[in-house]
Amino acid sequence: MNPKQTPMKHTLWITLALAAAFTPLALRADDEARKWHFDMSLYGMAAGMSGDVTVKGIKTDLDVPFSTVLDNLEFGAFGRVRAGNGRWAVATDVIYAGLGASKGPVSGDVDQWLISPTLEYEVCKYFDAFAGARYNNISAEIRGPFGRVRSGTVDWWEPVVGGRVKVPLYKSLSFEVMGDIGGLGVEGTGLSWQVEPVLSWRFSKHASLQAGYRWIQSDFEQGSGANKFRYDVLMQGPQIGLTMHF
Repeated sequence: MNPKQTPMKHTLWITLALAAAFTPLALRADDEARKWHFDMSLYGMAAGMSGDVTVKGIKTDLDVPFSTVLDNLEFGAFGRVRAGNGRWAVATDVIYAGLGASKGPVSGDVDQWLISPTLEYEVCKYFDAFAGARYNNISAEIRGPFGRVRSGTVDWWEPVVGGRVKVPLYKSLSFEVMGDIGGLGVEGTGLSWQVEPVLSWRFSKHASLQAGYRWIQSDFEQGSGANKFRYDVLMQGPQIGLTMHF
């Protein structure tokens, strides 16, 4: 992969490819279902991390207790764009998190981008299934008695499959749980996954508020010896967001 290419350039090509695959299916939908709808979401997230990071052969254990993660939450944000017609939709999630953790004399900071273009299908009123890809872009720095070591930029793609359960609660309130798994079958990747339970309030025809929590597990390894990079980290934290519906 060319490191000079930006994450957004990768996302553009993948989204266009998914749109090309989706368009014929949408055109064959029933006449009454041929109404496009668009959702645009923006979330803020108080993100913490735990796990271990290896940079240039130096392993750093940042596997901190849950209570410590909550005490050291840093910044995360993500946006989502979704275009649907009938039962089919294409969507792209973009997540950025500036993470940090410390354990004893060792500390680490990570800048992480996750970009996930997907193709979705509404199986029934209460469940959507989706498949796509996830682009990971990570820059890590660890500090300790050994000094300061930086990873540079490490990135990779992985396939993703998942689903979303939707449960109406009361009038404009609903509860959703999204989950996915990825990484299997790609060289250097272990199991990656994420889970996102959200309570949503549709307070107007064109807007809704969401509050929930998100867990994102990433596992990737490349190189060996003094060139080894390993990122086995769980990112988690509460989140709140706004979605506009068109």
